[in-house]
Amino acid sequence: MNVQVVLKRPRIIDVVPIDLVDGELVDRAGKPTHKFRGQLICFTSDDLMIRRPSGAILVVDSYEVNSYSDGKTHLEPE
Repeated sequence: MNVQVVLKRPRIIDVVPIDLVDGELVDRAGKPTHKFRGQLICFTSDDLMIRRPSGAILVVDSYEVNSYSDGKTHLEPE
């Protein structure tokens, strides 16, 4: 199911490269966003797992999510 996720605070939602030599994250590039779309893989009371159009899988903690919707149903985590 494709959903739109609305976050409480803006966040950069792009793929983050990792320096394989040091194991450190490379500086993130991109603009923080409140909303993004993706395919809902699964959700629990603790988090959502979303597949982005790029194929990357994003896990978002429920406390970061304001709401998510498939266009018909609008849900808000408790």
